[in-house]
Amino acid sequence: MEESFQHTLQVESIRNDLNSILDEWLLLHFRLMAFLVAISFLVETGLAFFIARSDILTTTIPRYILKFIVAPSSLAFVFLVISFFALRSKRFSRQIKQYVVSLLLVLICCIYYTAHSAFIPIYALYGVAIFLTTTYADYRLTTITAVLSLISLTVSELFIYWDHDKISVFGNADRLVNFLVVLSILIGISIVSGVTIHYERRKNETSLRREVERELLRESMLYDELTGTYNRKALHDEMRQLEQSVPEEPLVFCIADIDHFKSVNDLYGHQVGDLCLVEFSCVLCDYFGESSVYRYGGDEFCLILKSTTIDDAKLLCERAQMRLRRIDFEGVSALKPTASFGLTAYQPSDGVTRLFNQADEALYEAKRTRNAIRIYQRSSNLIGNFHILPREDQPT
Repeated sequence: MEESFQHTLQVESIRNDLNSILDEWLLLHFRLMAFLVAISFLVETGLAFFIARSDILTTTIPRYILKFIVAPSSLAFVFLVISFFALRSKRFSRQIKQYVVSLLLVLICCIYYTAHSAFIPIYALYGVAIFLTTTYADYRLTTITAVLSLISLTVSELFIYWDHDKISVFGNADRLVNFLVVLSILIGISIVSGVTIHYERRKNETSLRREVERELLRESMLYDELTGTYNRKALHDEMRQLEQSVPEEPLVFCIADIDHFKSVNDLYGHQVGDLCLVEFSCVLCDYFGESSVYRYGGDEFCLILKSTTIDDAKLLCERAQMRLRRIDFEGVSALKPTASFGLTAYQPSDGVTRLFNQADEALYEAKRTRNAIRIYQRSSNLIGNFHILPREDQPT
C-alpha cells in the first residue's frame, strides 16, 4: 500500500513537471500569435505605401486602408485579446486554454488569408497553426484544428470575395490547381502531425515510466527493508541537509533502542526479534511521524523531531514507552519489550556529529536504568531530567 502511494506521488510529481513544460509552450503559442498579428500589421502598412505609389491600386486609398489594414488587423487584435484574457483566467483549465489559443489562431489565419487571398503562400499560416498543436499531444485538439483550417480555407476560397480582384477557382484552372494543392498539403500536414503526436505520446510515456522507475529505485535505497522506515543512508542525507541549512524552529534529536534486544533473539528466535523491531518501528511512526523515524542499525532508531521542543519530545517518548509495553505478541505473551530514549535539543553551534554523540551519551545513561528517558544537559555536561514509569508499568 505504501509503495503504491509513493508510486502515485512520483507519477503526479513528474506529470506536474510535464504540465509546467506545456504551460511554457502555451505561452509561447500565444506569443507567436501576437507576433503574427504585429508583423502582419507592419507588412500590410508597408504594402499600403508601396501600392499607393503604384498603378495597381484599383480603389481609393482610404477604402484600401479600411478594407485591407484596419478591418483584418482589428479583428485579429480582438481574437488576440480574447486569447490573452483566456490565458489569464483562473476559471479555465489548461486544456480549455490550449483549445482557445489554437482555434483562435486558425481564425486569425483565416482573416489574413481572406483579406490577402491574392498571395497564395499565405496558406502556410494554416500549416503552422496545425503543427503548433502537436506539442500538446492531444489528438482531438490537432484534429479539430486541422478540420477548422480546411473548412475555413475552403469557405474563404470558394465563397468569400473580400478582394474584388480575386480570381475565382471556378473560372481559372491554375487557381483551381493551386487550391487543390494547398488542400493536399494541409491534409498531409495534419497526417504528419497525428503521427508526430503518436510518437510524442510514446516518448512521454517511456520517459515517465523510466523516471518513475529511477525515482523509485532512489527512494528504495533510502528505506529499511524490514521495518519500512528510513535507513542509515537517509539519516546521513538528512543530517547533511540539517548541517547546511540551520532550522529556525526548535529541533530535537533522539536515539532509541529496545532494552536487552539480544536476549529477545536468544530466547524467542530471530523471527520474533524481527517482529519486535517491526512493532517498535510502528509505535515510533505513530507517535513521531513516518518522516521522522530512521533505523540506524540493529534495534537502534534515530528520530529527527522538527518544530518540537524537548518537553514535547519527552512526552511523546513516554507515550511510546507505554504503548510498547501494551503490545501483545501472539504465541509469546511473556514478551513485554521496553525501550530507552536519549534526547538532545539542537543548537546552531552544534555540528551533526556532536548532536549524534550527545543523544548517544544520553541513551547510554538511559540504558543503565532501562525503560528510561534521558536528556542531555549542556550546562553541566551531565544527564538529567529522566522519567521513571509508574510502578504498575515497570518491567518485571
